[in-house]
Amino acid sequence: MPRAGSPARILHFGGGHERATVLAVHEGGRRLEVREESGATREFVLNPATARFLPAGSAQGERLELLADP
Repeated sequence: MPRAGSPARILHFGGGHERATVLAVHEGGRRLEVREESGATREFVLNPATARFLPAGSAQGERLELLADP
């Protein structure tokens, strides 16, 4: 279950990635607000068909990967 403060990684289409931090968890863990390395905030939504977090409003491209707490 994701929680605020957990580390994450945004995987970009084409293989690149950047670190992120979960800021808030909404809708029982199905919607996450994250802060990117750049300081920008974004929302990711759990896709029920693939069980992957994808950018809110988009069904393709980047995805969010939750990392284990240190």
